[in-house]
Amino acid sequence: MLEQLAMYNFRRLLENLKSKRGRGTELISLYIPPGRNIYDVIKYLRQEYDQAGNIKDKLTRKNVQSAIESIIQRLKLYRKVPDNGLVVFCGAIPRGSERGTEKIEIYVVEPPEPVQSFRYICDHEFYLDPLLDMTKEKKAYGLIVMDRGGATIAVLRGSSYEIVSELNSDIPPKHSAGGQSQRRFERIREERVQHFYNKVGEEANKIFVPMLNELEGLIIGGPGDAREEFASGDYLDYRLRQKILGNIPTSYTESQGIRELISKSEELMKEASIFREKQEVDKFLTLLSKKPNIVTYGMESVIEQLKSGSVEVVLLLDDINVFLAKRKCLNCGYEEVKYVDREGLEKMYSESWVCPNCRATSFDIEERDIVDHIEELARETKASVHIISAGTEWGEQLRAFGGIAAILRYEVV
Repeated sequence: MLEQLAMYNFRRLLENLKSKRGRGTELISLYIPPGRNIYDVIKYLRQEYDQAGNIKDKLTRKNVQSAIESIIQRLKLYRKVPDNGLVVFCGAIPRGSERGTEKIEIYVVEPPEPVQSFRYICDHEFYLDPLLDMTKEKKAYGLIVMDRGGATIAVLRGSSYEIVSELNSDIPPKHSAGGQSQRRFERIREERVQHFYNKVGEEANKIFVPMLNELEGLIIGGPGDAREEFASGDYLDYRLRQKILGNIPTSYTESQGIRELISKSEELMKEASIFREKQEVDKFLTLLSKKPNIVTYGMESVIEQLKSGSVEVVLLLDDINVFLAKRKCLNCGYEEVKYVDREGLEKMYSESWVCPNCRATSFDIEERDIVDHIEELARETKASVHIISAGTEWGEQLRAFGGIAAILRYEVV
């Protein structure tokens, strides 16, 4: 649970950082590899602070130096660089359209993989490429569906796939005439078949050979015998032929064939998260139909059961955009709790409100991302949280239940 949630939260943080923009080059990205001496880094930043004193624009100079000073103060809290290194993002983020509304924000990240090199970058946006690379699913599967009419090549990573190439053939249909004309036609047709297989092999080699280190396997499918002729021939690089996991008949080619091939390859790709997610949602749906009292769904119901300690597993869509908003009357302390999206949260801040207890109109709102709240409740009750990709068929099934569901430890009536 922790590893999956940690990566999910890491991705959410990067999405937030990606949205940040500064006025000019006022955002600092600092990458510190493991083993680097903290005090050497602070010394380097002191030099950058002095250099920033040469910036002509007074406000930009102030913002950059303030950001550097904030980073220095944060680094002083560390005795040494963590095992995977340290990444710090800091800068003046505008709060309005006017200059002078900027506020210094700082984000300190201990990445899931080692930082490769020291970098100090000052720009109008944060430099995120090395961290974004860490979020990519490392295990990949190659997929080819083909018949004599064409081929589609795709790469499956995690819970999603991407079609990377589509090839058409110029193989003519079989000739029904007899004699020399038929033999000559069949010879030409066979040459076209070989040419097409070679073309598919060259394209597959170009796509998959550079990713051999991350390629878990190659699966070939399609209607007819073209897939078998291709797999048994000398068209693929020998290293790719060694990675063929299966050759599976399908009814379709093109994108529909790729989806069918994935569906039929579950046993061959057990480690792919696309099937783990599918199994988790399938289990919930099966229990819902057979033992409805041992599952629940919807935000309020799942959180209620989490608080009671009855939840074993929470299934949560990765694009859920909900906040727990607690509105408190500043006069009598009355509180109300709502689960709202970003638009609903902004409405709560802007709308007029009358306390139902004392009729006062002044209030304060405490907001919290619902994922953080669920994670905390799950940790307290030793429940598991499984993140489900929104762009999949089973993700859409979960969305029909409000994007959140739970399997319970015991039946609740």
